[in-house]
This record gives sequence, C-alpha cells and structure tokens, in this order.
Amino acid sequence: MFGYTIIMINHLNLQTKQKQSFQLSIKLWLPLIQAPVQELEKIFQEHSYDNPFLEYVPHHEPNFFGSSSSSNTEKRAFIENTSIYTESLFDRVSNQICAPIFPTPNSQKVAFEILSNLNHEGFFDGNLSQIAIQQNKTVEFVESIRKRFALLDPVGIAAVDIQESFLFQLGNLDLKSELHTFVKTLITNMKNMDKFHKHHLFEEAKQILKKFNSPPVIDYLEEAPPIIPDFFIDIEDDIIVRANNSYYPDIVVVDPFANKNTQLKQKLKEAKNLVNLLELRKSTLYKLVLSIAEKQISFLIGSELKPLKMAQIASELDLDESTISRAVSNKYIQCKQGIFPLKHFFTNEVSEGLSSAEIKNYISSVIKSEEKETPLTDQDLVELVKKRYSMQMVRRTITKYRKLLNIASSKDRKKIYKMG
Repeated sequence: MFGYTIIMINHLNLQTKQKQSFQLSIKLWLPLIQAPVQELEKIFQEHSYDNPFLEYVPHHEPNFFGSSSSSNTEKRAFIENTSIYTESLFDRVSNQICAPIFPTPNSQKVAFEILSNLNHEGFFDGNLSQIAIQQNKTVEFVESIRKRFALLDPVGIAAVDIQESFLFQLGNLDLKSELHTFVKTLITNMKNMDKFHKHHLFEEAKQILKKFNSPPVIDYLEEAPPIIPDFFIDIEDDIIVRANNSYYPDIVVVDPFANKNTQLKQKLKEAKNLVNLLELRKSTLYKLVLSIAEKQISFLIGSELKPLKMAQIASELDLDESTISRAVSNKYIQCKQGIFPLKHFFTNEVSEGLSSAEIKNYISSVIKSEEKETPLTDQDLVELVKKRYSMQMVRRTITKYRKLLNIASSKDRKKIYKMG
C-alpha cells in the first residue's frame, strides 16, 4: 500500500511538471509565431527584464546594459528596479487561464487556442468547428470555454461581436434587477435603441453603456506601426528568400548563479527555451515563405495568383493548419511588386487553376476603363468574366467580389463620375 502511494505521488508530480512545461512552452511560442517582426525586440526586451539568465542585445539600438563587460549584479539590479515593463494583453489574459475558471489541462489548452484566435480588437474571429477538430473536442465544449472568457479581464474579450462584448461587460456589473434587464434590452436592440427613449431608465442605461469598452481591448490599442516585411523575395535564376535579420534581436543565456532554487531553475529553462524558439520561429517562417513563393512564382514574376489553401502548405511542412494560420498573421513579404501580407497569397479556386484573386483583378481593371456615362453593371461583369475565362459565374458572386474590392455599384459610380 505504501509503495502504491509513492507511485501515485510520483505520477501526480510528473503530471504537474508536464502541465507546467506545456503552459510554459505554449505561453512562449504563441506570441513569437504570431508577432510581427518589429515586435520581437519588445518581446525579448520584456523577457530580459524579468529573467536574469537572458541577455538581450538589440541590433540597431544601444545595449541596455552598456558594454558586454557589465556585471550580472548590475543587470539584476536593473531588472529589480526597472519600471519600463508593461504587461502585454497576451500576458494579462494567459495568466488568467488557470483554475478555477479553467480547471483542467483540456480546458486550458482550448482556452489558449481561443486566445490565439482573437483579433487586434479582442474579438474572437476563429472557427469553432476547426478548433474542435484540432483539439479533439466537441463544438459545444469549445464554445463553453470561449464563453468563460466573460469572466476574464479585460472584460468583453473573446466575444464574437460588440453586442456580445457588451453583454459580457454587463454581466460583471452589480445593478438592480430592473436596470440590468433594461440595459440588456438596449444591448440586444442596439440598432433601434432610440425607440426606448421614453423609458424612465433610458438616460441612466445610456450612461452605463457609454462606460463600456468598445472594442473590448481599447486600452491596448496603439497607433498602427509601419509595415515592416519579415522576408524579402527576389526572383533570379532561383527563388531567393532572405529574412529581415535587422529586427531579430541577439539573445544570450548567461548563468550568474552558483546555486539555483526551483524558481531560478524554471527561469533558466525559460531562457533556453526562448533562444531555441526564436530560431524555430525564423526557420518555420523561412520554410513557409519559400513554399508560398514556389507555389505563387507566377505572381512573383508579374502574372496572377494561383489557387492556394493553407491546408496545402500545412501538409507539405507537416504542421497543423492552425499553426500556419497563426504564422501568416501579421507577416509581410517584400518583392518587386511591393509589400504584401502573407494572407494575400492564399486564395480560393474558382475553377481549375483559376483563383478568385485573378477574377477580382480582372473586375478591377475593366471598371477602371469603363465608360463613365454607362458604368458596367454586375450583370455586365458576369458576361465579361464568362467570356474571358470560359466559365459559368453567377451575379451574386460578382457582387461579392466587387464589394470586397470596395467598388461602388454602377448607379453609385455614375453619380460619382458626374460629380467629378
């Protein structure tokens, strides 16, 4: 019986270590693979403030700690006294992905996946079914985990739209029952809110709504940074892919401690992981960009994009499609045609070998040269596409493409032409 108890304790200790290792790896990896290249220095700068084993040396900025001979004592003093570090949104939320809100490893794993599918405004724009398949869970389970984000701070994140975000924020207020019900009514009728203006609680409810964050992560929104490419692509005798190394920080693991307690050992492991993960980021993105360039070589030499799905790249690189989705997020390449987001190179197939991007480019070009007195209708565009590509096309598809191009309808374009 005593031996069985020892085995159970060892098993529980192993489970705890595996759980901690998973949480550490996922917390370090997701920000690295998702972040644009210009944010790498900030990420490692912040880690170096918090980790005495991590020495950070930016490429094109002065060394924070002076010369390379700066003592480790000085570095530790700087870390302890600095007030520069600002907690990122990812850190703030990921630190809350734990019990009791997310009590199991499964719930935490799904929660991290949901966190990685939030857009820059804090709304969830992922695919529940896709996450369910990836995590081998039901859609209902994934959705239940997403809704638990209503209990996290900043309140309102992971909502699917502003209405649900407001409902999340309302749920965290302590209001009288009648006022709570009325505010909820206004939220669910946001487009027709004024019809309730005679209600005796209308003004009070409006003041409550004005205090809600819209979007939910408004405190974390910053002015859009300049677009900086992660990679440069040149087409010569071969495809040449070069990483933008100017924005990759130099990081070194140092060990100033003769003896280490458990917390210091964990920090040392984190520092080593960060060094490895930075190299993994670069190699993963290099393979990804090279694969995209090979498949979209026609575009890179001046022709049109070919149909390409993330699943194709994922299969070729032996990665999950979700990893590819995160990897292309906020990433740009520069080629002779200009700077493009990596997502630009993924386009649906309309018919064999023909991408939706090519059709949209054609629509844009014919509208640019249309007669101003008689602008092309969507049905006119249907006929032109049919003739050009010898394929069937329905008007609603052309209308969708035109709207995606931010091109006004023929009636509105006629009015614009007359004003011009």
